[in-house]
Amino acid sequence: MKINKQRIITIAKVILPIVLIAFIFYQGQNELKSLSLKESIRAIQQIPSWEFILLILAGLAAVATMFFYDVFLLRSLQVKVPLGLIFRASWIANSFNGIIGFGGLAGIGVRSALYRPFVEGTRLLKAIGWMAPTLISGLSILSALSLLNIFPAFEVLDLKKWLWPVIIGVAFFFPVYLLFTFRRGSSSIRPSSIALYSLVSLAEWFSAGVVVYFILAALGTDVSFSKVIGVFIIAATAGLISMVPGGFGSFDLVFLIGMQRAGVEEGIVLTGLLIYRLVYYLIPFVIGVIFSAREFSGPVVKMIEDKPIVGPSVEVGGVIWRLQLRFLSKVRHFTLALITLLAGITIWGLAILPPNSTQYEYLEARLPHELLLLANSFFLMGGLLYVLLAPSLYRRTKRSLYMVYGASVFALIGMALRGFNLISLSVVLLVLILVMMSRNAFQRERTLITTTRLIRSAIAGFLYIGGFIFFGYAFYTLGSADGTKVYPAHEIFMFAASASIFALVYTLVFIRLFNTFNQPVLGEKLDEQKVRQVLAEQGGNYLSHLAFLGDKRFFFSESNRSFIQFSQTGNRIMMLGDPSGDPEEHSQLIACFLRRVEDLGYIPNIYQIQAQNMSLYHDFGFNFFKLGEEAIVDITSFTVSGKKRAGLRSIKNRFEREEMTFDVISPPFTEEFLHQLRDVSDEWLGGKSEKGFSLGYFKETYLNQAPIGVMRDAEGQMLGFMTFMPAYQEGVLSIDLMRFRPDGPNGIMDAMFIRLFDYAKDNGYHTFNMGMAPLSSVGEDETSFWQERVAADVFNNIRYMYSFTGLRRYKEKYDPKWEGRYLAYRKRQSLTMAILKVTRLISKKKDRILLP
Repeated sequence: MKINKQRIITIAKVILPIVLIAFIFYQGQNELKSLSLKESIRAIQQIPSWEFILLILAGLAAVATMFFYDVFLLRSLQVKVPLGLIFRASWIANSFNGIIGFGGLAGIGVRSALYRPFVEGTRLLKAIGWMAPTLISGLSILSALSLLNIFPAFEVLDLKKWLWPVIIGVAFFFPVYLLFTFRRGSSSIRPSSIALYSLVSLAEWFSAGVVVYFILAALGTDVSFSKVIGVFIIAATAGLISMVPGGFGSFDLVFLIGMQRAGVEEGIVLTGLLIYRLVYYLIPFVIGVIFSAREFSGPVVKMIEDKPIVGPSVEVGGVIWRLQLRFLSKVRHFTLALITLLAGITIWGLAILPPNSTQYEYLEARLPHELLLLANSFFLMGGLLYVLLAPSLYRRTKRSLYMVYGASVFALIGMALRGFNLISLSVVLLVLILVMMSRNAFQRERTLITTTRLIRSAIAGFLYIGGFIFFGYAFYTLGSADGTKVYPAHEIFMFAASASIFALVYTLVFIRLFNTFNQPVLGEKLDEQKVRQVLAEQGGNYLSHLAFLGDKRFFFSESNRSFIQFSQTGNRIMMLGDPSGDPEEHSQLIACFLRRVEDLGYIPNIYQIQAQNMSLYHDFGFNFFKLGEEAIVDITSFTVSGKKRAGLRSIKNRFEREEMTFDVISPPFTEEFLHQLRDVSDEWLGGKSEKGFSLGYFKETYLNQAPIGVMRDAEGQMLGFMTFMPAYQEGVLSIDLMRFRPDGPNGIMDAMFIRLFDYAKDNGYHTFNMGMAPLSSVGEDETSFWQERVAADVFNNIRYMYSFTGLRRYKEKYDPKWEGRYLAYRKRQSLTMAILKVTRLISKKKDRILLP
């Protein structure tokens, strides 16, 4: 059996880190059992605010050392880049690598995007590739110093002997790398560059260890500097081989074991690790995404593309570059959503335990206990809303913007009553400031509240509240055992229940009020003069004349030379046919219309588009369902002569013998004539209701827009009529309403068509549209899409929706050319729902179709 090596490597890349982390945790299970919650909480409470700020600054300074990687990288390429941009690019790349990782791809992507305007892409990627191995050279040097006992850690190595080969391997990495590079005689990287990169790497790893030492010192430990650095080196090598971003899990556990052997209490070490992750990873990452919001905003991306080095490469085929840039350009929106999500999680953690501060004790002695409990519920509610609103913030909806303002107010009220502290206040203010700074980017009114999104929100809310109950109860159990101040179990449940109820009520009330007071209107009502001018000057299509029904709204181009007609049903906007007017404007008009539709939170569908325009709609992300085919007759070649048309010829001759006449009457029409039309129409309807949207109905103002063909018997009684439907194209004609008395002579439909064709020939028409045969040639083959087969059954068997079975068979006698008509619906949206919505729209009473 042939072995797929690439597949084995791919699987190994996933499994190996999991196995390594599981092994490390197995090795440290005894140490984990002795953790003390009380000591962890007490250690955090002992750090003054000013000292905590100094730790944050130390973490930021340590991350800033990696700025010199980029300085020396660009120096080796001999390109000049502004120092401010270098600093921001370096910060984004390194902070993203620490959290996201992807094997360093996150950093490579950022650097290649931001430096590409200054240097050719291949050179840049090659230089980054040569720099990458040197990033761990500093840890290699420190590992060697640890083996030389300059930074002692033998106690940890003797306890966990499996770490010996790890640190030895890392220690030998740098000399092996040098030997390999210079022995091969590579000219791609100079010795001076290797030396500079290695110095930066050494500074990076050493400064990270210094930050850890400062944190432990702030927590009151008296472990020597060399001991802390030694344990840090061993833990860093363990994190390195785990291949997890930032060594999460493996680094922490090995460091915990090492410091425990150095005599530091487990709770203190755990607290130190949490602070380390905060000041060295999380806070720099937040700053990084803030930087990225500027660097990857729309104008900056456009500026990058316009650079002379970038433009040609994009045009020639920089597909990966284009995809990468498009992804990074969304970072601005992702930033705000991510920070809000993290803020919600932070509030979740802060709400689990009572704030231990003199301010809280002061409030506790003077305020009712129930009010303090309500305050924590408000605080937790704010965090829950932050988490639930994060996806909508990414979509930039105004509704979510205003809801975040309200959630922040509740969080601040909760803080005011439970006691402000630096972390909670900073978190809420950070979200408020970022949201206010980004408010101009919120162009969408709202997003759809779909079943899928409701389910996702419910799951997120359940995890948030369920996690709060689980960990809150766990803290209660542990805290009760060692005397730590915790919330009682019943209060934990009360917080969770009340925060959930408050959040639900707030959301429902807010959405109701928002929808009540914020009702932006899409498009405009029918302006006959405006529509008629477009059709007269720029032309239209087979459905354009339906605009005069007045049951639809209109979206015009800026030049007023083209328009879209549409209606709303539920949460969908149904566009009727292709745009009318100037074809040169259609693409831009559709783009503007769809953008506005989605800004208002609706789902767009397009009913009865022509096949030749499908590529245009495909570019806007639509899928297609074939509705049926329209019968197009070439009336210049049509004749009732010949054996094949004997039936039609017989009908024509019979109607002529019986002296039945066909006349075309032009508007305006008299009241008497309209009354006769009404009598025929009512008999034809037989008590059934009119259709609408894509089908005309009896409306006097609509009938007065075009001529009407009338069939009368020898006594002058009206037997039937057909309303003309101009296509606003040279030589093209169609009809809309075709109605006749049920007790009239047989063959009256064919007689009217034949006489109409004669009239059309005499008046210079060459093409006649007989209308659509729904589901014609759709779902007939067993290999057809199952959705089309189901839809064919729906259309052909549910009479209240459509009664068009047999239409194709009837129209075939005129030997037409069949042209497909399609329903365009969004990808990942339900085709079945789109069909049901359009059938409801067509069956609606005409006075209920308009948007409010």
